[in-house]
Amino acid sequence: MSLAKFLQYIQISFLNEFWNSLRPESQLFYDRGNEIFIFRELNQIFIISKNQLQTVNRIKIPYIGMIYSMNAQQDLSYVAYQTSENQLSLFSTKANRQFFYTVQTEKNSQIIQFEWAKGCLGMYDILVVENHGIHLLKIDDQVKKVKFFQQKISWCWYEPKNEVLATCSTHHNGLISTYFFKEKRKDFKFKGQDFYLEDFEPKEGTSTFASLFKSKKSDIQQFVAPTDKKNKDLCQDDQQCESIYRVYLIYIYGKSLLAYSNSFTGKLIFYQIQYEKITKKKYLLEFPSDIAINLSVIDNLIVLSTFNEKVSIVFDVQNKKKPEQPLESPQCILQQQEIIYNKIEKKQGIQQYQVIKESQTIDSAKKNSNKNLDDIQNNDQVQEQQQISMVKEKQQEIDEKCDIMKEEVDISQQKQNLDESDKQDKQKYIQNQNIQQNEEIQQFSNSYFVYDVQTLFEEIKQNDEYFLKFVAKLKLQHLQKNDVQVQDEQSRIYEQSCNYQGDDLIINYKEKQIYQFTLNLKHLPKIFEDECDAFCVLLRRNNCKNALFQFLIQLALNNKSIQIFSQIFKHILEIFLRSLQEKVGNTQVEKLLNEYTVLYPQDLRQNFFLCLSEDENMKKQFLIEILIEFIRQFQEKLKDYKIAIHEVQNLLVKLLIKTNRYTQLHFLIQYQVLTDNADFAKLLIDISNKESLEQRNLQPYQPAFQLGIDMFFRLQKYEELLDYLLKFGKFHDAVFLLKKIPNIRMKLQPIQQGIRIADCQKEDLLVFLEDAYRKQKTYFSVAEVKTL
Repeated sequence: MSLAKFLQYIQISFLNEFWNSLRPESQLFYDRGNEIFIFRELNQIFIISKNQLQTVNRIKIPYIGMIYSMNAQQDLSYVAYQTSENQLSLFSTKANRQFFYTVQTEKNSQIIQFEWAKGCLGMYDILVVENHGIHLLKIDDQVKKVKFFQQKISWCWYEPKNEVLATCSTHHNGLISTYFFKEKRKDFKFKGQDFYLEDFEPKEGTSTFASLFKSKKSDIQQFVAPTDKKNKDLCQDDQQCESIYRVYLIYIYGKSLLAYSNSFTGKLIFYQIQYEKITKKKYLLEFPSDIAINLSVIDNLIVLSTFNEKVSIVFDVQNKKKPEQPLESPQCILQQQEIIYNKIEKKQGIQQYQVIKESQTIDSAKKNSNKNLDDIQNNDQVQEQQQISMVKEKQQEIDEKCDIMKEEVDISQQKQNLDESDKQDKQKYIQNQNIQQNEEIQQFSNSYFVYDVQTLFEEIKQNDEYFLKFVAKLKLQHLQKNDVQVQDEQSRIYEQSCNYQGDDLIINYKEKQIYQFTLNLKHLPKIFEDECDAFCVLLRRNNCKNALFQFLIQLALNNKSIQIFSQIFKHILEIFLRSLQEKVGNTQVEKLLNEYTVLYPQDLRQNFFLCLSEDENMKKQFLIEILIEFIRQFQEKLKDYKIAIHEVQNLLVKLLIKTNRYTQLHFLIQYQVLTDNADFAKLLIDISNKESLEQRNLQPYQPAFQLGIDMFFRLQKYEELLDYLLKFGKFHDAVFLLKKIPNIRMKLQPIQQGIRIADCQKEDLLVFLEDAYRKQKTYFSVAEVKTL
């Protein structure tokens, strides 16, 4: 399986067109914590969330110079941007006021990174990582320094979900320090544990790891922190470093993991970052050595890939049988034989095409030469005249081409000599024309809404409000028919040096293109040999229900062991019960926090059991066994929550009846595998009636009548029970029921249906009905009784 089939990318058309509408010198920043794009043009910034493309937030800032890094607070009340190595500007969008923070110059330090984060205590607004330490700042009427952690820092990594910070310094032999800002504890002091990465722990006073952090301007940087471009200008042309040492701080399944890769040894090691202890995880990954790998987290899956796509490994950190070992060895989802085979086929095809083309040209040349010889022999004079005319025509064609070439050169030179002001005027003229055309079309056509990104952008820019939340939902709907296009084949975007990759995003800042990766989940189970493990891996993904049901249907059609379905149903039930405990009000929990997707019984009935029952290739007996196993596990557990699965049970009963498995049905009722419900009781009584089954070519099962009557009695559905007793002529049982149960009455219609097969004489029945009327046990009069 190729990486192109497993990982698909979506080209976000609106963001790309919006980006291209800006000036060439515009800047782009991506805030990984809030998942927002910040487009900057002079003193205006436009903020667009990755998950809400229909909303464009516009903010004006009092600065038009170069900005090195930028991010915004979650509610967009503040914007922070770095204007120099040692100065940070903090701008309040609500108060229209700017604050400044400058690093202490006497320490010759500079800002490495800054993050908006309040933590659990809310004592600060922003943290600033500098070369000489970490400052926690509070913004009120001025910028106040709340807390300071003094430390020499060369690199840092920040994980915004859990608000975890990791720093490293060359002055302490590569020692990594951790800070936690979201913990809820008494007397919490933020500072966590310190640790060394494997293979670089100091031995006898020396450390190899320390040399990795020494930076020399003339030398190639050996150590790479792929997250160091966070909040930085993505339009800067940074060269990719082929360092063998890489460190990532990732967020996966609600946990913060530090991933360290060494391309020389071909190892990737994970450290779980916790306040109490730094745990080295045992799911160590191996990949071919001497290869620079790139790590991405896509839908809680770790994807390792090289820039040429020759090595791709997908790994799930939750998928483990034992604490010490991974569940499966790292799975490579790209087979090089596939690429080689395709290349060979292409080469063979090209060679065959060239051979055929050459043979065709040779044959045509021979035919033309033979014709020419015959013509020359027949008429030499005519041939000479034709040759002269041909030469003249060729000369005329050459002269015309030369004139055209000269004209094109002149035109190109004239275009090059145009001033920039003329170009801008032309662009403005075109833009104004487009705006006018759109306005005219909009006036004359209300049914079809015409809009483009350029008009949208101009409308946002022309608005004079200071802080504008611009909802462009209707305009985006008609922006393009194919706003989001899923590419079937993976392009070679990994190999381009102008790409910034952050988790599930790739941003090409030269071609101004933004891509978002998605998983093709139907291929995910193929890399796992164990079906239950593959199901669990699917269950942890986002938007996985379609892939899950397709996977289960294939298992059933392939007649997999019933034990596999038993384990799968057990897992589904555990997650469903957990969701009931976490349920808030009437809100359904579609997915547990950072973990599994919740499958409801109605989902399984609609998308799994019904699909199998309608599939001609499905063996009915095996489907019955699957349904029995599902009911056996779910029925008893859901009683405590007063949740019934009658629809699934009715589907099983209908299958048993359709296949004439009445003995098995009787057994399941007696041993209370099937629970009582009114529809089930009616169905049982129905299959005991020969007349109702003749039309469906089914055999009647007479004991089912008593099973249905007993079920009505257990359900205390006494009126329905009385109706069926009268309808089937069981008047003696009806008399007993009327005497035992008060406040129930007989109806005339069931008596009319059952009188011809009554279990008593007609005279006795009339006396009984008249007596029942006097005792107010009927819904009819004496006159209606006499009509019987």
